[in-house]
Amino acid sequence: MQPLRDPKSSQSQNDSYLDMVAIQPSPVDMHAPADMHAKMSNGLSNGMSNGASTGKKNSVFASLKQQIEAQQVTDRPYLATGLTCFDTALSGGLAHQHVHLMTGPHNDAAATGFIVALLRAQLHQRPNAPIIWCSPRFSGQYGHLCAEGVWAMGLNPAQVIFVHDGHPARLLSAFEEALQTTGVAGVIAEYGVLARKSDQWLRWAQRLRRAARIGDSIGFLLGPPAASTGFESGWSITSKAGDQNQKQDWRPRWSVQLTKSSKGRQAVADICYCPVSGRMHLARNMMPEAQSDLPFSETASALSPAAAIPASKTICQNDVRASYPHHYAS
Repeated sequence: MQPLRDPKSSQSQNDSYLDMVAIQPSPVDMHAPADMHAKMSNGLSNGMSNGASTGKKNSVFASLKQQIEAQQVTDRPYLATGLTCFDTALSGGLAHQHVHLMTGPHNDAAATGFIVALLRAQLHQRPNAPIIWCSPRFSGQYGHLCAEGVWAMGLNPAQVIFVHDGHPARLLSAFEEALQTTGVAGVIAEYGVLARKSDQWLRWAQRLRRAARIGDSIGFLLGPPAASTGFESGWSITSKAGDQNQKQDWRPRWSVQLTKSSKGRQAVADICYCPVSGRMHLARNMMPEAQSDLPFSETASALSPAAAIPASKTICQNDVRASYPHHYAS
């Protein structure tokens, strides 16, 4: 066994050590500021180098992202509206193999007319392809299509295939099946009151999105204002009244708003559609034309009730289709 130490002797040794440290300061304390400065400078240089490398990585990633987006825009087919504000927001136009939501107020056919104008532009890419339109037989809330009106707007009624059903769920089922078909110019469906239930509407959006990826056409959903979640783009179209100089100008005018796009961009414009050329123009760029120069226009005072031509004779007379000028202009 080791002998126990005397606590007094241990205390005296500690006191002597503390006195020695107080009299002779350690040389380490003198060089501590220099070491600390060196460490700080090394830390700053390392931070600057890390920041430079991080900035370089961010620039490389941004460049790669731009290249990928440019490649996607080049590869994907799309339908250009011909209006710079909308085509820029959509990165070229309305993408194929997607569903686009077109909404409008009740008893307003502006959204229907806007879709017809887009379909006419689509037929320039696929001139012989059919158009499938799914709607209730007697809806009329957003403009009921008739052969004469479709023909006057520049579409051939023989290319439009109508699918009628009174139940909106069955209509969307037909719309879903038509989206998966190849060789179709466009598919349209009127969803009616189906968008009132948010959970059911979201499930339909997912189903239709998957169906559009299978086919090669473009889809349009037509109806009242609804959530655009799950769709490639969302639009709001309303009719626009003309001013005093445009009373005799029958060309439709619409206030169009792009409310949702895949890039998060939006656009608003008042446009005018000319059935003669089949193109849409900004309303502020349209000059008022003389009444005699407008297509399909006749002064009401020049027509007597006996000389008035029935509307049905403008399309077909003696089984011969009328030669509307826009078929030659386009």
